[in-house]
This record gives sequence, structure tokens and C-alpha cells, in this order.
Amino acid sequence: MFSFLDMINSSLSYFNLDVKLKNKIYIGIASLGDIYLVYVTFRLFQNHVWWRALLYCLAMVAITYFLYLNFVFYFMNKTSQFDIISPRFAKITGQKFGDSSSAAPLNAQQKLAAELANRSNGVFSSTDTIPAVVAIDEHEQENLHKVVDRLLMEGIFVNDYDGLDERQIVEQNRATDKPVTALNSQSVPPYFELVHDGLRHRLEIYIGMNQMERRAVGHITKIGLTDVHTAHDKYRLYLASVLVNGGPNKIAGRSGSTIMTDADYGLRVQVAYKPRTETEN
Repeated sequence: MFSFLDMINSSLSYFNLDVKLKNKIYIGIASLGDIYLVYVTFRLFQNHVWWRALLYCLAMVAITYFLYLNFVFYFMNKTSQFDIISPRFAKITGQKFGDSSSAAPLNAQQKLAAELANRSNGVFSSTDTIPAVVAIDEHEQENLHKVVDRLLMEGIFVNDYDGLDERQIVEQNRATDKPVTALNSQSVPPYFELVHDGLRHRLEIYIGMNQMERRAVGHITKIGLTDVHTAHDKYRLYLASVLVNGGPNKIAGRSGSTIMTDADYGLRVQVAYKPRTETEN
């Protein structure tokens, strides 16, 4: 029987299946084996082979218990109240154990706190913000790489493809025809500000670990459809949000594999604005 399961395991390894689907398949196969074990145990009791039948019965109960736990976890996306082993095992190994699906939903205050955690420059009304077009020259791109490398090293930014596995990366790339970046999509730097560079007459974007370590990483060329110089003359401008995107990425290759490619980083920026007063014009 174990040779049969090993053969199934080796066969499934040839396919690019995610871990959850593989475990569902294993549960189905193990269930067939457990049913066979029930039949063997019943026959042993029928033939009065008591000691051997008792051992088979204990094995059947243990396997059925673990099948039940895995079924609840992988098919129902939760943990069982009868699971007394996993928490103890997690305690021994130092891992966290919990049921994320059964956690209480966030209330309005918690949702606001979570949203604020991703906004290092405060909260702006959506009616007072507008997307900006950003240009990045060679020097700014070099600075941007340095800042991203530092934030990755500190664990503030994460390169894990938004948690996608290889199969999901291939599917997303084929569906969108766009590379899937290693840098997570919600990569907000801990510090950013907008500075008017009077010498070069442009609005420079600075980001960094903090104000002391800030670097110039790009400059705004348009705000909405308006030229930045015209917008700057009419409005006071503020950085509402900055997202870093781009960088190393993966695309779909042959036979379900992925190919690693490289690209420059970019910035997605929202600008807040309010009209200048007469004394400011």
C-alpha cells in the first residue's frame, strides 16, 4: 500500500499543482485506503483474530481522525474544535497556530486603523486627489533602486509576488499579458514628500526610510491632464500616496514554467491639491 502511495506521490510531482490541490488529492487517495482498512479490520474480527484486529482497528481510528482534520482544513478552510494535536505540535516547533477564517471580522475602527497604517502622509479626501504622471531619470532610478534595496533588507518591502505560486503567476501573466512583479503591489514607502526644485523648475519626489535618509527618485510632469507648471501656479500640491512598482518580475515560459526578467522600478502617485489664495499667486 505504501509503495502504491509513493508511486502516486511521484506521479503528482510531475505536474505543477499548488499545495492545497495536492493535499486534496492525497486526502481522497488516503480515504480509499482507509475504507479498505475498515474492510480488513471487519474481516479480522469476523474470523476471531482478536489481537491483530485490535491493532488494525486502532490504526484505522488514527487514520480516520487525521483524515477528518485534513478534510476540515483543506476543504472547509477552517480548523476543527477536536484538533488537539496541531496546537501542541505548533507550540513545540515554535510556529503560530490559529484559524484565520474563524477570526472575528474587523469593525469600522479596525478597518480605518489598517487603512491608516498604509498611508504615511495622512488621509486625504478622494475628491481632492488626482493621479500624477511621473518621470524618472537615470540618477533618480539609481536612487530608487537603493531605497528599495534598503526597504527590502529591513523587511518593510517584500518580494513574494503577492503570495502567488508558480502556477498562479503563469495564469495571471497569460490573463493580463503583463509580467508579475516580485515586489508586492502595496509597497508604500515609510516616508515620502514633494519638494519644489527651484533650480530645475520641477516637483521632485523624495522617498526613504525616514526624512533623514530620503532620496530623490522621480519628478512629476503632469497632474491629471494638466502640465505640472500650470498646476503648480494654480494650486498648492501635496503627495497623497506613493506606491513603488516594477522591478524584477516573472513571465510565463514553456510547459507551465516561469522566466525571471528584470526591469526598472516605477512610481504610482496620487497628488492632493487646493487652490492658491490671492496672496500666494
